[in-house]
Amino acid sequence: MNAKPGQSVHWLVWSLALIVLFGLAPLLVAVAASSIGNTLGCTVNEGGASSCLFMGHDIGETLADMFVFGWLMFVTLPAAGIAFLLWFVAAIVVFVRRRRLHSSEA
Repeated sequence: MNAKPGQSVHWLVWSLALIVLFGLAPLLVAVAASSIGNTLGCTVNEGGASSCLFMGHDIGETLADMFVFGWLMFVTLPAAGIAFLLWFVAAIVVFVRRRRLHSSEA
């Protein structure tokens, strides 16, 4: 089965984007909670939920949960680091194979 010339690079780019997103997702959620809280004039911290009204509903508990989600980075960042190392090895293999293929065609 022969892959198209740019297909392996396409997969490398998408997989790297997913690795980065996986590693930074808890940070993005925590920043979103903080930003929403600041916009609504609420206090958001991991110490507990404070009242935060949005359209008549108290979303303070949800914002506090989202903010605490940032601590999950202690799991996702090392996992993303390991995945990045594996990705890097795969990228080297892909580019070495492509270089050999192009040099043998010339």
